[in-house]
Amino acid sequence: MIEGVDEGLVPSRNWIADPPSVTAVIVCRNGARWLPQVLDALASLPHLPQAVVAVDVSSTDETREILARYLHPASIRTAPPGTGFGAAVRVALDGAAPTEWVWLLHDDSAPGPDALTHLLDQVTQSEDIGIAGPKLREWPSLKRLLEVGVTISGTGARETGLERGEPDQGQHDRPRDVLAVSTAGMLVRRRVLEDLGGFDPRLPLFFDDVDLGWRAARRGYRVRVVPAAIFFHVEAASTGVRPGSLAPRPRREMRRAATYTLLANASRPGFVWQSVRLLVGTVLRTLALLLAKAPREAADEILGLLAVYRRPDVMFAARRRRAAAARVDERAVRERLLPSPLIPYRHGLDAVGELINTLVGPAPEMTGRRAAVELRPDEDGEELPTTGSFPSRHPWLTTVIVLALVALAASRGVIGSGYLMGGALLPAPDGAGDWWSFFTAGSHDVSIGSDVPAPGYVVPLALLATVLGGNADLAVSLVVLAGALLAALTAHRLGRRLFATPGVQLWWGATYGLLVATCGALAQGRIGTVVALAAAPAIVNSAYLLMTRPRITDGLRLGLWLTLATAFAPVTYLLAAVPLLVAGGILLRRRGWPSIATALLLPWLLLGSWMWRRALDPGAWWWEAGRANAHVGDLDPPTWQLALGHAGGPGVATYVTLGLLVLGVLALLRRESRSAVLVAWATGLWMLAWASLGAGATFTEGISGGPVWVGVPATLWIAALTAAAGAAADGLHERLVDRPLRRRAYAAAVVLALVGPAVALAWWAVRGVEDPLERGRPYEIPAYLAARAADGESTLVLTGSREGGVTQRVVSGDGTRLGDEAVMPSPEELRALDLDVRLLLSNPSTGVLERLGSYGIQSIYVPAPADADLVDALETAPGLVPSGGPEGSRVWTFTVSGARHDPPSSAVRPWIARGQLVLLLVAVVVAAPGRARQVR
Repeated sequence: MIEGVDEGLVPSRNWIADPPSVTAVIVCRNGARWLPQVLDALASLPHLPQAVVAVDVSSTDETREILARYLHPASIRTAPPGTGFGAAVRVALDGAAPTEWVWLLHDDSAPGPDALTHLLDQVTQSEDIGIAGPKLREWPSLKRLLEVGVTISGTGARETGLERGEPDQGQHDRPRDVLAVSTAGMLVRRRVLEDLGGFDPRLPLFFDDVDLGWRAARRGYRVRVVPAAIFFHVEAASTGVRPGSLAPRPRREMRRAATYTLLANASRPGFVWQSVRLLVGTVLRTLALLLAKAPREAADEILGLLAVYRRPDVMFAARRRRAAAARVDERAVRERLLPSPLIPYRHGLDAVGELINTLVGPAPEMTGRRAAVELRPDEDGEELPTTGSFPSRHPWLTTVIVLALVALAASRGVIGSGYLMGGALLPAPDGAGDWWSFFTAGSHDVSIGSDVPAPGYVVPLALLATVLGGNADLAVSLVVLAGALLAALTAHRLGRRLFATPGVQLWWGATYGLLVATCGALAQGRIGTVVALAAAPAIVNSAYLLMTRPRITDGLRLGLWLTLATAFAPVTYLLAAVPLLVAGGILLRRRGWPSIATALLLPWLLLGSWMWRRALDPGAWWWEAGRANAHVGDLDPPTWQLALGHAGGPGVATYVTLGLLVLGVLALLRRESRSAVLVAWATGLWMLAWASLGAGATFTEGISGGPVWVGVPATLWIAALTAAAGAAADGLHERLVDRPLRRRAYAAAVVLALVGPAVALAWWAVRGVEDPLERGRPYEIPAYLAARAADGESTLVLTGSREGGVTQRVVSGDGTRLGDEAVMPSPEELRALDLDVRLLLSNPSTGVLERLGSYGIQSIYVPAPADADLVDALETAPGLVPSGGPEGSRVWTFTVSGARHDPPSSAVRPWIARGQLVLLLVAVVVAAPGRARQVR
């Protein structure tokens, strides 16, 4: 039984003459699981408190019986159900003998041997110290740090300044002033506790310590953390392991308490800002939790906030009490004890880093192997990273950094002001909102007007631009210029599933990214090819999972990746559909067809009628996002170039893939991996067949068309041979330990495998990605004509000559933007306009101009060099007035106008588009990985 202080022990050197009096208060609520160890630890202290009082909050387990074995009955109090921690402390102190200090303990927190001694040593050094607290370690691990003082961020997060799972190695053992310390082991002066009015009854369980420390700091008291004093804490309430907890929904109560604490103690100017910030942040976290398929946690987030916001009278009363008691300026407290305002954003970057680590870290499928960091046991048996240079410990992360730096260097010519465009890439619209309205509109202000459904690829671009603050050009720039890096990340993720050897995984991922960089897609601005190639490894990865566990969610996940690639490059659907059907027929038979059907049907549902146009026009499968005729030179490569995976045009590194082709052939020689190699070869030949089919062909999409670009199947052909080489090399080094001759051959193959990517990396850095890709102004017509588009006026642009033929197009605004190219009116819809243009050039009249004006055309522009015969024909047309234009070009404006035609519009299309967005959201939520629940 704990009787009180042991007079036979020598007290601390700081208070030998007059030992401080201490009352220990233990608050218990169904803590029988840990309480005996807590009381044993308390009884073994070298310096015992003068009094120990326990408060049992209506426990239903053996808590009362355990207390009776250790304490005198007069030292045991009982509190009614629902009593919070602060109220329980008041119950304990009512009627107790007054002491100078009150030591607070939880029934799941055990003090270290010298905890009280070290706390008293610190607090007796200054009368200004009103509260002190120990260093908290995790129980039962006893080594991991939980808290060494605590503060609160502007978003209501409990900030400890510790890394997750950080072990205690003495790195935080300097005593210092902090905003607050945990109530588990808190030592507080009795007069300070009474001066502050005790704990706020509105905080019965969480953040009561932060609120008390904040109020103490505003009152002029110091709060000190004493790391030499150690406590071990289970955190049973917050982790949900306490039976019959006061907070059955800990997350909800924590969010309510954090919101209350922040708003009650915020400064007057900061109160409004914090109110808005907490509301917006909570909504965003709720949406994120819903996407992570954690509806219970999402509900806790929003309901915890509303519990505070629905009672403004309570909040304002709390603020008045704190303002009346404050003696210290709030700014001084904030500068000294509150964390940097950037802390929440750093946590956001950490979350992004964890997401990247999901791509670049070791795969969960690799068991029994060390993927990137070898581990060694420490003296206590725990595994710690070995020493060594950063590249040796993190080879893939180092590779990613190198690729990112080279990508940045290669983009040097297209970084700056203006819009990224050129080749196949059209300039982005002015903002993300333009893409959203474009996708859901019933008609489009392009050419003479169109009601063609918008292409599906604008949705992911609009979403990315929205995340980037509405900057559409930045979204396009990131996709194009970082496309090779994204492809390397997805390829490495696939490589960790296909190969067991870390070196092969790294080589495959980096090589695939370099294939994307050197195939010509970047320099030619082919955003469709870039996205399709970046998504291709994810498609294979999802298909692999589907073949091993055919579930509807896996089918949805595969369908989403397939939809993304198809939206940018429709031929990807044909490239993937047949192998998927063949693999499903061989591996899954009947049981997997619902999942396969889900994956193959989802693109048709999400892309809607835009997708169905592919089926009605087979040539349209070769269309890609961007300008149909990129004007980048010959796109009919000879057979030998096609065999090397090159589709023609500028920006192609011709011979760097030769070594990969040789390695792919040599891979057929290894018997142990022949089945995997043959699968890779079959996939590659399927891609090569499609590349050969499309090379040299042309296609038509709407009123535009051009030569087929086969960059997607051609690059995937070489990628498949690279995978075959990787499968043959996987684990081969270990098998050749006792075979010197074969090891030399293997070393030669390794050199061959590294030379190609190394040359490609250097070529990419030196050549860059500009030409024809560039940055510039998006205007296709003079700026003053583009400005007139705000009044609904369009410009008729005529190019060519009367002798060689004239090409006409109607420009609305400043020119065609990314997305407009896919919704142009059909040739049938333009037939009447074509006839009027021919009449304008052969037999001009005011009637012809009135008909042109009915389409909104109010000016004619002939770019430089203007054909003399064409200019003469227009000069004689009645109703046209010459206007100023750039040198070598000519402009005329109309003096007559006709009755405007209503452009074609679909009343149903906006509703269909919104339905597609809702279906996309549902598919993403269902397909997203579930949020793992932590159980201790």
